[in-house]
Amino acid sequence: METMNRHPHWQEEENHLAATLEVVASEKQKLEDKLGIIDGNDRLIHVLDDGSSDAVVQQFLVKNQLRSLHQLRLSQRQPYFARLDFTPDPGRKNDWLKAGEKSSVYVGRWGVIQTPEYKVWVADWRSPVANLYYSGQVGRVSYECPDGSVYGELSLKRMLTVEDGTLTDMQDTGLAGQEKFLTDALSQLTSSRLREVVTTIQAEQNAVIRAEPMQPLCVQGVAGSGKTTIALHRIAWMLYRLQKTITPQQLLIIAPNPLFLSYISKVLPDLGVDDVRQVTFEGLCKQLLQKHMPKLENTPQLRLRLGMTKPERDLLDDTLLRKGSLRLYEHLQRFLARWEEECLAKEDIRLGNTVLMSAAEVRRYCLTDFRHFPLAARIGELVKVIRNRVKTVVEKLHLSITDAAEKKLDQLLHAMPDGPERRRKATLLLNSRDQRLKELEELGKAFPKQVEKLFGTMELLEVYRLFWQQLTELDGSYAHAAAATQPLLEKKRAAREDLPALLVLAKGLYGLNTPDVRHVVIDEAQDVPPLQVKILREAFGHDAFTLVGDLCQGICGDGGIRQWSDLSEGIFKKPVETIALSTAYRSTAEITDAALSVIGRHPVEGVGHTQPVLRHGGKPLLVRTKSPQSRTEAVLEILRGWQREGFRGIGVAAKDPKAARKLHKALVENGLTEARLVTEGDPSFEGGIQVMDAGVVKGLEFDCMLISDADGETYPDQRFYAKLFYVLCTRPLHRLALCCVGEPTAHLENADVEVREV
Repeated sequence: METMNRHPHWQEEENHLAATLEVVASEKQKLEDKLGIIDGNDRLIHVLDDGSSDAVVQQFLVKNQLRSLHQLRLSQRQPYFARLDFTPDPGRKNDWLKAGEKSSVYVGRWGVIQTPEYKVWVADWRSPVANLYYSGQVGRVSYECPDGSVYGELSLKRMLTVEDGTLTDMQDTGLAGQEKFLTDALSQLTSSRLREVVTTIQAEQNAVIRAEPMQPLCVQGVAGSGKTTIALHRIAWMLYRLQKTITPQQLLIIAPNPLFLSYISKVLPDLGVDDVRQVTFEGLCKQLLQKHMPKLENTPQLRLRLGMTKPERDLLDDTLLRKGSLRLYEHLQRFLARWEEECLAKEDIRLGNTVLMSAAEVRRYCLTDFRHFPLAARIGELVKVIRNRVKTVVEKLHLSITDAAEKKLDQLLHAMPDGPERRRKATLLLNSRDQRLKELEELGKAFPKQVEKLFGTMELLEVYRLFWQQLTELDGSYAHAAAATQPLLEKKRAAREDLPALLVLAKGLYGLNTPDVRHVVIDEAQDVPPLQVKILREAFGHDAFTLVGDLCQGICGDGGIRQWSDLSEGIFKKPVETIALSTAYRSTAEITDAALSVIGRHPVEGVGHTQPVLRHGGKPLLVRTKSPQSRTEAVLEILRGWQREGFRGIGVAAKDPKAARKLHKALVENGLTEARLVTEGDPSFEGGIQVMDAGVVKGLEFDCMLISDADGETYPDQRFYAKLFYVLCTRPLHRLALCCVGEPTAHLENADVEVREV
């Protein structure tokens, strides 16, 4: 506190903070009065929805007002975090700053505007001028606003820490001060750190956030570079910049699993982002395919890989590589073109002796007249035409049968005198007429269904089976992939890696139920096959994609992207911009160095040098034990020690689900009852001690991370296991511990760790 009180402008900043808080309180009160809120209780606000357009508009306005009210309440605790003194060059109109005059711009999470004069007290961090905080240094600077570039002089960049409405720290710009501010923020626990991201965005991260939103962007971010959180801030920035043309519902985040969605969902509300679509790829497929969505094999891909030998994994990689490649897309398109021809009726379609539609007419309808429809829809339209023609033929036959029966009846009545014999023959005649009319009616109803059988199958999995059958006949190199696919298809099931190909077929057969999405963010993109990106680009019809990932964390083998250049050709129409985030902010330098030594045994092409932020802590701890029981005791001791230090977010990893369940049971039986077992399908991410298998950990972060089975047998010296072990080692902010029975994994051979024998 002594250092803070010595700052010559401390009182000035305290006075400005007090004035700002008065404005925030006043604007908050105005909104509460407008909404009729008493004692801060806004839960009872309700707009009657009578289905009218006025009600829709009113609901929209009230929702925006409530969002603004929530932001003002948050601003009462921290209205801003930075001050910029900027003098725009004279002679050019710009934003709301006066040309040629120095203005003090305060930057916060939310803009604060005083009404009715509309004076800007706090600039939103997403506003153009706020870009100077993230990318500008004192001196000549510029930023982009809707009217063009604004040039001027930045004479002060001051970082301010406000907690619960009180100024607690301030540092003027300078490399030392800036690094200290960043280090202090990164030293917090996970829950607090996520809230502080917007105050510590670095220049390379800012470039990702503010990159052109309508151009495809690929971000290679090393572990701990903040790529996921920065992608979420990019969404918040897009909603601010494009607020007149885009809504939150038109933004889509695709994440690897429900647990990951729960994890990131805790960040979005604090960014003022509500109603953004968040889904797994499987969940998106259910929407795109609807009734055509197949049942999927439940075994996660990583779990399969963990139980395989290296030769078995190599075969699996070959299958995944083939199923996810753009080459398969070309095969699928050629198959659909052939299937259009093969599935059509080859003979004239007849009802009795009447030709309803010739084979040539069938081809013209399906391949020319209705070509703008998906194939199944074309055949559906064709059946409608045939149904109408059947109706016409049936009506003519109905009239013909009725007229013929009436003539015969008239002849009978004139040829025979009234009596039992004439009545018997008349009854037979009428019964025969009625029977023929009934058969004709049934034929008219059943015939369109019979017509559908004249065409090839439109059932998705059956068409997919035929595709693999034909592909194998054309190219024998796909034989193993086809053989691996066939057993599931026979059970009317598919694997998750089949979904991109199924989407391609479904788009050609039925069309996709595509929502109105203007920008797509794909996280953990290194595990996404190029074919998946291709079909999503086709489905949404634009290039507005942001893909973030890390090739070093590609633990799905060749099922994902091998090099980011895989996305540069054959997918997007616009050039793909690639940005590298090379600084690791999450972990201490000691943890980062140990993780880099792990992945360094099996270097990944296309990944540059990783630079850790110089935030120091203890070395990772390696505990070597002599038995499983002593390992459990060591794990317990480490976890309880971390709890005593005050850490709340603690991850405990075991290799696979079976090992995780066993470890969790042992911890609970030994008194650590608060430990929670987390599985891949869990819908929520919570704090505390969380025990999980290695496949669930990816993408998450913790205060502390413990790898419970870091021995050589569990993690052999292979590229696949190097990536998996690297993922585990890069999860913690502050502490990393590794336990093993006997010899540790070779991946730790060059790691600088503290070794403890138990």
